[in-house]
Amino acid sequence: MKNTPPIVHVLLISSLVLTIARGVTLPFVTIYLIEHFLLSQQAVGFVMGIGLAIAIVASFFGGYLVDKLNKKILAAVTVSFFSISFILFPFGDHPVIVILLIALLNTAYNVWSINQKAFFAEWLPVDKRIRVFSANYTIINIGWAIGSALGVWVVALHPLFPFYLSALLAVAVLILLFARMYRYGHGPNSDTNTSFHLNFISTLSLLKSDKRLIYFTLGSTMGAVVFGQFTGYLSQYLITITNQNFAYQAIGVMMITNALLVIILQYSLSKFFKANNLMRWLIVGSLFFVLGLVGFILAGDTLVFWAIAMAIFTLGEIIVIPVEYLFIDFIAPAHLKGTYYGVQNLSQLGGAFNPIMAGFLLTYLFPSSLFIVLISTAFIGLFFFYLGYRLAHEQNLAAQIEEKEVLT
Repeated sequence: MKNTPPIVHVLLISSLVLTIARGVTLPFVTIYLIEHFLLSQQAVGFVMGIGLAIAIVASFFGGYLVDKLNKKILAAVTVSFFSISFILFPFGDHPVIVILLIALLNTAYNVWSINQKAFFAEWLPVDKRIRVFSANYTIINIGWAIGSALGVWVVALHPLFPFYLSALLAVAVLILLFARMYRYGHGPNSDTNTSFHLNFISTLSLLKSDKRLIYFTLGSTMGAVVFGQFTGYLSQYLITITNQNFAYQAIGVMMITNALLVIILQYSLSKFFKANNLMRWLIVGSLFFVLGLVGFILAGDTLVFWAIAMAIFTLGEIIVIPVEYLFIDFIAPAHLKGTYYGVQNLSQLGGAFNPIMAGFLLTYLFPSSLFIVLISTAFIGLFFFYLGYRLAHEQNLAAQIEEKEVLT
């Protein structure tokens, strides 16, 4: 990426290493909890879901802090807590402690991600922002591919080794941040004054009045139920219909398939995402999600079918995630980027809810009911995005008419 500020390169490298750290451990946490604590499917769903939900709600306030505090200091603080949570995880001897550690880990990473988006907005023009966001998402998937492959090898040596390796990788990022990031000042799009005029209560009032943001967040929440934490509900489903060994193999194959497609297609597709075609792309992406979910129902115990279904599902992910980011980026005021990204991050409550939902459905209904519910959820999310898109379009037209009247 030519003419990209060096601080953006630091953020992208950090993103890669942190994702490797997550990939080493997180895909196997569900199985670790089942084996270590002898929990039921439903209990594991509650442990994962509650921990994620706490983190998501906490990161909403984190988005507000991104607009208020020094972004460089906040980056170092979040990475520090990220590392500490991995160090403490093996010492969690009760499910409640595990819930708190999952909450700490995900809060730290969520605030890091919000802060990173705010950095992009501060240092990059709009046309380059989506390209860098897509590059970052590609890097994240490279990290997941490396991390998951490394995790399979490390966990075979000892079940606790992945946690310690993840912590060391986070420390490496912390060293990089201290060595490189603090030499840079403010970006060309920074707004260091306006955000201080609003306290948290005033900011909440402003957010509640923006119906576009509310609709987009509801749509993103439904989408997160479908594709957020998908390795978690797929692990639960696979253990239910097959066995532990096949579940490990299938998850590994699907994660590699997912990562490779994102790496190959994500960045090149991003140049086609524009303000005037976002809704069309969102419809296409949602349809790929639905087809992929149907594929999961039909895959059975054949690894090739699981890989094909994941490939189709991934096409939806490649399209929907950057488009959702653009929806929020286009409506967020410059001085409230972090806050708006923080609100959008609340949509991850859908990802926190899906292991709970999966545990319930797999316990009390037939296994494929999980995917039937997810297909319905994908269409509901698309409807909310349509409402937000229509409202944003109407407001843009009204603003253009008002501007013409002033000029005449």
